[in-house]
Amino acid sequence: QGKTLQVSPAGTVQTGAAEDSRIYISLPEFVKWTGIQPSTVEVAAGGSPEEVTAMMTQLSQAIPTADVRPVRQIMEGEARVLGKTRATLLAASALIILTAALCVLSTLMGWVFDRRRDFAIMKALGASGRLLNGFFAMEAAALGATGAILGFLVGIGIAAWIGRANFHATVYPRFSVLPIVLVGSIAVTLLSAIVPISLLRRVQPAVILRGE
Repeated sequence: QGKTLQVSPAGTVQTGAAEDSRIYISLPEFVKWTGIQPSTVEVAAGGSPEEVTAMMTQLSQAIPTADVRPVRQIMEGEARVLGKTRATLLAASALIILTAALCVLSTLMGWVFDRRRDFAIMKALGASGRLLNGFFAMEAAALGATGAILGFLVGIGIAAWIGRANFHATVYPRFSVLPIVLVGSIAVTLLSAIVPISLLRRVQPAVILRGE
């Protein structure tokens, strides 16, 4: 005949893994309920293989009668999956940055060709090449900053939706990475503006204003 154990919920565990569907009780309550001592204790230790090995050594020294064994198959499998996932994410990020740089380059080239007459008038009125270059670079930086902020906000929304729909977990935004995203986006935009700025230097006011 089974025994009944009355417990009061103290909290919930949300890790996104198998632990979410388990019930945790204290060891004394488990022994009192079942009448047996536990023969296996699972210890979750995160870190590199060297750190896990050090943790095993500490456990063996602290409990000499215990047989400490790592679940290496799971550990190594997770390490391989994480390594491949990280490499895939890095490759995808590099491809996205390259695509974004090409799109920005195309946009800035269009700006130069569409506003050649404006730049020619500014040069004819005495604006120096350095002033025009700085003006164009400021516009490019503003474009990069706007794109970074909009992309960050859209990314937060998409990440929250994916986390809720696929993993039933809440994904909290990390606003600490916003400055990095902002600086990176502006840097990519300014690098993409090098070629358009070189074309801007070649604008001849007399030729453009004559309509040639």
